[in-house]
Amino acid sequence: MTEGIHHKVVIIGGGTGGIAVAAHLLKEMEELDIAIVEPADTHYYQPGWTLVGAGVINAAKTARSMSSVIPKGVKWIKDGVSDVSPESNALTLTSGGQLGYDFLIVAAGIKIDWEAIPGLKENLGKGGVVSNYDYQQAPKTWQALQDFKGGTALFTQPPPPFKCPGAAQKILYLADDALRKSGVRANSKLIFCSAAAGIFPVKKYADALNQVITRKELDMRYQTKLVEIRAETKEAVFDKGGEEEVIKYDMIHVTPPM
Repeated sequence: MTEGIHHKVVIIGGGTGGIAVAAHLLKEMEELDIAIVEPADTHYYQPGWTLVGAGVINAAKTARSMSSVIPKGVKWIKDGVSDVSPESNALTLTSGGQLGYDFLIVAAGIKIDWEAIPGLKENLGKGGVVSNYDYQQAPKTWQALQDFKGGTALFTQPPPPFKCPGAAQKILYLADDALRKSGVRANSKLIFCSAAAGIFPVKKYADALNQVITRKELDMRYQTKLVEIRAETKEAVFDKGGEEEVIKYDMIHVTPPM
């Protein structure tokens, strides 16, 4: 039972953010009373999934038991959170217990909405439709790149919020490298369709990235938001300034809405 339990610091979420914050706080204050509320048994290092999708590392390297990554001295409460009451410095656990705190850190992450794009969820991992945003799916991106014999490869980026804004375009550059190594880049077209107005909001980084884009001969299409996948005809449907644009693909990597 957790009713009546109180911790100086409570962190909601045992992902990379929650674990990193707990470790940093303990480094500064060794005796600090910290609890992490996290229901999962497995911790996934999600930034590594981009490298899994590019064939650089194995997916298993991104997964560890939650107990092995919780910093020593931190209390792990294996439960979820159903409600937070800031006025009373307390939260309600999914199991029904109450947990008090002096300081609360929310690192619960963001939920992927696979169903927001018609045709995505049911076709994910087959027919050239892939995504690095899932532990089981990231290896299928690498398989799709290995199977790719030329044609059109699409890479999408939704409107914010979404995890790691750079990940949507990192796989684009890594795919370009992989296809050059496999000898099919010359007869391939790589198109990046982003809902954003440009490659990056900070000019000095955008300038550097645009040099990479030019060098790699990538087709960049901005303010172009994926709204549907028609798997039977291998067509991706986009909203481009209120008008529909349909692009045929041989492979499509989707960064899903969240």
